[in-house]
Parts: sequence; structure tokens; C-alpha cells
Amino acid sequence: MDEHTRPEFSRSALLTIDLQRDFLDVPGTRAVLPAVRRLTAAFRAAGRPVVHVVRLYLPTAATPTPARVPARGAVPGSAGSQLADDLGGQLDHEALLAGQFQEFGPGEHAMYKPRWSAFYGTRLREHLRATGVTTVVVAGCNYPNCPRSTLVDATERDFRTVAVRDAISGWAAAADRELAGMGIACLPAADVLAGLGES
Repeated sequence: MDEHTRPEFSRSALLTIDLQRDFLDVPGTRAVLPAVRRLTAAFRAAGRPVVHVVRLYLPTAATPTPARVPARGAVPGSAGSQLADDLGGQLDHEALLAGQFQEFGPGEHAMYKPRWSAFYGTRLREHLRATGVTTVVVAGCNYPNCPRSTLVDATERDFRTVAVRDAISGWAAAADRELAGMGIACLPAADVLAGLGES
């Protein structure tokens, strides 16, 4: 990390990715939930933004990633499409599918992403910049897919970017090398919590 990539936790936001009930059986996802809950609580307490990024699969081929047709789970209106317990509020599927950021509390929202990356076809960049965010902290399910895509897209949009290795399911040792080569900080949750407390 250098002066251009070092996290600025005093200007950071937490993104939780696809932590919905239907995805909790993805290997390793239940195991990272305690760390994600600690991070979410700490960001709330610090008054820093939290965005819960979700997938919703409509029964058409137009909305899921083509590789996921037919999609399983996360159908709007289903119990399985809701966030994991104690993570956020009840999702308003109509508002999310209309591209709105659903507010749960001060600085805490949910949003829908139509593809792997939370930045693809969404207003996430604008939402974060409007609150002065310079650093994106990513946690959730499941590293090879949506978290990795979101991390790469965050750096391409000039955010300082942090992958919380013990709060992302599917993490592999190669990820530390791969992401560090793009200037992405790979940190344990304890380091993020410490940085947040000092900001």
C-alpha cells in the first residue's frame, strides 16, 4: 500500500455482498457471518455508510447473468431473498428493482445489482461519492464471483479498496497476491475494526 492505495477508514463505506438467506449454504458463507456482523455494527457505530448489495432473480432470462439461467433462489418476494438475520432490514423488492437505494437507517442502505459487480449498471459510485467516501471495504459471498468483480470495479473507479479476507466466503490464498497486484488491501476484520476505531 502507498499514499494512493492506503485505506482511509475515516472516509470508508462497507459493502456486504449477496448475504441473503438463499445463499447462506454457499460453502463458507455461514462461517463469515459473525465477522460481517461485527463489521456492520462497527461501521454503524462509527457513523460510516453501509450498503447491503443483493441479487434478485426474476423468472425471465433477461435479468440473471446468462450463466445463471435458470437461476435458483433469491426470487423477489420470497423469504430466501431476504438478508441474513441481524444484518439489515426487510428488503423492499419493488423499490430495489426500480434502482432505488432502500434506507434502513442513517447511512445504511440496500441496493440491487443486476450482474456480478455492485458497480455494473447501478448508481453505487454516485451514491458513495455523494457522502465523501474514498475507501470501499468489501465483505460477503462468494469471492470468485461477486466480491472479486466488485473489488476490481471499485479500483477502476478510483476508490481505495479493502477486501476483508475472513469476511468473504470462498477466499483463496491466491487472492492475496492477485488483489495486492491491483493495489487492493487484503486485511483481516480485526485490522479493519482497529482502523475504523482510530479514524
